[in-house]
Amino acid sequence: NLYPDEFIGLFRGVVEKEKTTLNELIIPPFSHYEEGSSSFSPYFIPSNMGAVASFHSHPSPNSAYPSDQDKLFFSQMLVNFIACKPFTLTDVNAFDANARKVDFKIV
Repeated sequence: NLYPDEFIGLFRGVVEKEKTTLNELIIPPFSHYEEGSSSFSPYFIPSNMGAVASFHSHPSPNSAYPSDQDKLFFSQMLVNFIACKPFTLTDVNAFDANARKVDFKIV
């Protein structure tokens, strides 16, 4: 519903050894959505929420790669997802906290 604006969300999950399982999408309250960016205030997120991953969209096709600003944010999460138009599973990439592309699977 936000397209062409970007969307941002967080995932709550469980971390076990080298496996992270994401089980809940959290839409941060009072998030800000624009065509070229999205953001939220960490002051409205409880510290014990258990967020381990982020998700955001890039409205342009073939753009599921992090910007310099994305890379700064990525360091706060274990896994970071970016999806781009047309928003199918093949249009999603996952990155670690250092902005290195990582594999993921949906179960």
